[in-house]
Amino acid sequence: MTERQRRTKSAPLTADELSSLPVFPLPRVVFFPGTLLPLHLFEARYRAMIEHCIAHGPKAMAVTLLKPGFEASYEGRPAFHPVAGVGRIVTHERNPNGTYDVVLEGVDRVFLEERTDHDHPFRLAKATVLGPTGTDVPREEVLALMACASQVAAVVRQRHPELELGVSVEDRPAVIADTLADRFVAAPDRRQEILEARDVRRRVALVMDAIGELLALLATHDAPS
Repeated sequence: MTERQRRTKSAPLTADELSSLPVFPLPRVVFFPGTLLPLHLFEARYRAMIEHCIAHGPKAMAVTLLKPGFEASYEGRPAFHPVAGVGRIVTHERNPNGTYDVVLEGVDRVFLEERTDHDHPFRLAKATVLGPTGTDVPREEVLALMACASQVAAVVRQRHPELELGVSVEDRPAVIADTLADRFVAAPDRRQEILEARDVRRRVALVMDAIGELLALLATHDAPS
């Protein structure tokens, strides 16, 4: 079974779930809809968060990128980007040492408004789903993105033959952009810019720019000296 065939279709979050959503802020992680994100939870507050999710719900959480300078207040409430990925918990396992291994399946982009009216050790937010705009993307732009990603994948498969694109040209442009961004865009700031792009045509262009730069870098690296 291919990676694309393994992807599940989690139900959208309900209004009740979105009204009080656990938030997991991280320094370098940007979470895209339609992707799977494995997490290892070891801090006490985040172990409490997953235990609360499992026992009381929602069986979902937002994963958001911390803003620069978070180190000074990491143990407290450092600032995070309000646009985040939200995902449902599809697997969870408690390890003998009390830590948890969790896999999230990305469901939506959301805008977070942090809640302070609670006494949990972890953070909560009211989340608003950010639907796509500008979804009428010219097919030639989607084909160009897929072709560029396929060239990068061909190079990567020389060392990692198991790599799959995870999408086809028949998928919606929004799905293609998010999936390829997750596969091939590494820099957190670039990933965050793509996540925040509600206009799908702009999102496709941002991913194309990033993957095009990667392809050029690979070509330079492989060129004979």
